[in-house]
Amino acid sequence: MMKRDKFFVVTLLLLFLGTASLVNAGITDWNCDDDGDGVIEMTYVDLLEAGGEYTLDVNCTQAIWDNGHIEGDFTVDGDPAVRIIEDVENDTTLAWTDYHIIMGMSQTFSFVPSGLMMPDGWMATISAVTAGTIPNGGSGYIGTIDYVNDTGDAIGLGEIGTFGFKVSFLGSTSFCTEQIPTPEPATMSLLGFGALALLRKRK
Repeated sequence: MMKRDKFFVVTLLLLFLGTASLVNAGITDWNCDDDGDGVIEMTYVDLLEAGGEYTLDVNCTQAIWDNGHIEGDFTVDGDPAVRIIEDVENDTTLAWTDYHIIMGMSQTFSFVPSGLMMPDGWMATISAVTAGTIPNGGSGYIGTIDYVNDTGDAIGLGEIGTFGFKVSFLGSTSFCTEQIPTPEPATMSLLGFGALALLRKRK
């Protein structure tokens, strides 16, 4: 009878420790910033935690018509999931109808579809995560989210688009995103006509 009691107590203790480790699993240190090339300039970033859920909250401006990058790392105790929410201000020369984010991590990861956020009337498509070269260099794993305006409005100059996604990953990792806007076709057409008019005047 004594042996059974001891076995029962040990089993309960192991279950408790296992549960406690799951509850306490989380992010112990982190950093995040733009890469300094001037394409994307971060104005605010913070990691928020509520009820074991993590959100990396980012405000930034995309100021140059090029591929922008945000990079950083997470030091973790366990295998957490993080929702990344970016409020991106359009400070380029054209309105945006598409926005594409390539996520790269040094550790294997997966997208959590329930974590997607996008402007009203936009859609998002997630690609499968595969081994590849992380944006800004290094080997690891990459996946892409394509945000496309469906029935909503383009993101005009000075306007902000909110793009969110959630990733779960295994162990401490570095990460880098590559962010690529697509110009509004109508605006591109107007610019094209304007360029043709200037060429005709010169001739």
